Amino acid sequence: MAIRTDTRSHILTSSQVASLLGVSKKTLDRMIKDGRIPEPNRKAGNNWRYWTLQDLDEIRRSLQEPR
Repeated sequence: MAIRTDTRSHILTSSQVASLLGVSKKTLDRMIKDGRIPEPNRKAGNNWRYWTLQDLDEIRRSLQEPR
């Protein structure tokens, strides 16, 4: 019997990512625009940004690296 995992629980909104990073959503948008963090995936149909827990880990690592 296969174990089914709910992948939706691993999807984060921009607001959730901003909160977890300790910044405002507006600051998160600026960070994407100026290239400090990569543009996230977009949901087909409504074009909303979405993030995974792996994306969040990578962002945290890249923000800790000296420029």
